[in-house]
Amino acid sequence: MKLTGGRIEGFLKSPPKDSLGALIFGPDRGLVKERAQTLSHHFVADPDDAFAVTRLTTDDLSNDPSRLMDAMSALSLLGDASLVTLRLDNERQGKSIADLIRHFDTNPDKAASRLIIEGGEMKTSSAIRKAVEASKHFAAMACYPDGVRDLSNLIKASLEEAGLSIRPDALGVWMDRLDGDRALIRSEVEKMILYIGPGSGKSVSIADVEANTVGAQNATLDEIIMSVMGGKVESADSALRRAVAGKTSPILILMSLQRHLLRLIEAASKTAQGMGNEAALKSLRPPVFFTQMSAMSAQLNRWPAGALDKALSQSLDVERRAKTAGAPVEALVSRYALALTSFASGRR
Repeated sequence: MKLTGGRIEGFLKSPPKDSLGALIFGPDRGLVKERAQTLSHHFVADPDDAFAVTRLTTDDLSNDPSRLMDAMSALSLLGDASLVTLRLDNERQGKSIADLIRHFDTNPDKAASRLIIEGGEMKTSSAIRKAVEASKHFAAMACYPDGVRDLSNLIKASLEEAGLSIRPDALGVWMDRLDGDRALIRSEVEKMILYIGPGSGKSVSIADVEANTVGAQNATLDEIIMSVMGGKVESADSALRRAVAGKTSPILILMSLQRHLLRLIEAASKTAQGMGNEAALKSLRPPVFFTQMSAMSAQLNRWPAGALDKALSQSLDVERRAKTAGAPVEALVSRYALALTSFASGRR
């Protein structure tokens, strides 16, 4: 079944008892991840329980096409509810996955687990998407970037939950600086809440926005991002070391790289439609600084669209691992950043 608008929120709040799972897809990767996490809590008691959740990727299916069917059919060792998640990096196994959806939709009693598929943009002709939208027991929901009104409401609601508010002029300035998907925007809001002080009853001002947004720390972060994406190994390594020594948050570095990747992906999609590099970059919002125009144009030439998508997907994996208790956050982020640098260096 295909869900849109308020039906999506209703499903996420209380999925039907006969639901076997969902396909969550679209260009807003952060919203895809957020909705998948919300839904997983309805299907299993602990989404981080390795005994209750089987995590698969399309690479896993390429090596063993039967793994998804086996995972969906396998009963939990303890008899508890179980979940299978599939990260859809490509649709090479599209027909077999679509056949599996139809099989369990027709025979729901044979499904021992629930299934959540996470994907990027999918055409209406996608075999998987068509199978899910035509089913009775699976739901398809697309995830698109928030509009201006949605973004404004998200910021105000998140601040209100923390006992804070924001002045109208500050909201306007902040929204002009925010770009990217839901997860990155939420991260920026959470950072602001910690900066102001949750429960303090204060109102976010323009001065707070100037002091706390990524733009306020551009000198260090820009040096890292431009060195990494430009394939400048020595400069990237030096900038990362100085940033860590200066107590710059590794998570902030990772989030900044994600934001930059999203901007390049957006620009790359426009160049694929025939737009020139400069025009594509000038169309981005917030606009690209003129001092970075040449470097970002070179990055568009150096990074294939597929590589940008893979880099973003890997960054989300790094983020998940970095937020695990006791994780070596600095090492994870630095290793990821230098891996990007090495790839870009080899593309010169």
